Amino acid sequence: MIGRNLMGHLVGGTFLATTVLLGGSGTALAEDKPVPPPATQAQAQEIKDQRALKLLKEMSDTLAGARTLQFKARALLPLESPTGQYISLFAASRVRLQRPDRLFVESRGDLVPNDLYYNGKTVTAIGPARKFYAQQEAAGSTLDAVLQQEHPGADTLAPFVDLLVSDPYARLSKDLASALLVGQSTIAGVTTDHLAFTAPGVDWELWIGAQDKLPRLAVASYRSGERQPVFTVEFSDWKLNAPLPAQTFEVRIPKDAIKLEFKRTGLPQAQADAQGGKQ
Repeated sequence: MIGRNLMGHLVGGTFLATTVLLGGSGTALAEDKPVPPPATQAQAQEIKDQRALKLLKEMSDTLAGARTLQFKARALLPLESPTGQYISLFAASRVRLQRPDRLFVESRGDLVPNDLYYNGKTVTAIGPARKFYAQQEAAGSTLDAVLQQEHPGADTLAPFVDLLVSDPYARLSKDLASALLVGQSTIAGVTTDHLAFTAPGVDWELWIGAQDKLPRLAVASYRSGERQPVFTVEFSDWKLNAPLPAQTFEVRIPKDAIKLEFKRTGLPQAQADAQGGKQ
């Protein structure tokens, strides 16, 4: 699950724009209040802090227990240029989910913008200019079934797919090498618990609201080759169990739209190679 499936999904494992800039609005990465580690220095690199795992489970249960989810995501995503330099692209997304089989994601930003729909039968992406669309039969009749596949909408869902499944904890905790409760930070005015994890090929961090148990910030650093791309996603405007109009998930393909095939945009080769053997 680690490689493409864990933080590769959560914070941009494949690149279609679904999240923009981490930024501004009070985000504070340097205000941690350290918590004493529960082990000696010699054990620290291999420790699984049960406090961190408990907080991760509480976040998972909060998300899984909601019949509907609404949130926004903003991220700063690195993309390898022809020169080999990583350049930073901004993206933004608005997500609406209704269990067990409805999903809408509005994606905007520097990469290809689109509106993605899953209605229990098909996965459809429509260009915001209403000049093209792509559609494919869904891999299953529930959202979980679709998210388990390398489905047509995988690029759009990449930064937060692990938050949408029925059991986020199972996906996020699989193959963990270490877990640590770092302390508390203030993210956009919200007190959060700062957690840090390692897994094959990736170090990742998660900031979870101390009161509402909702994810506020995620950062993943890939350990591959000489360069280590870092993905950062900020989550906001959470609404759980709020009613969603049926039209939220209705697909309306423009009359003159051109049908295209879904196309995945892959990871930089070195990163893909590093992850390929760790699934």
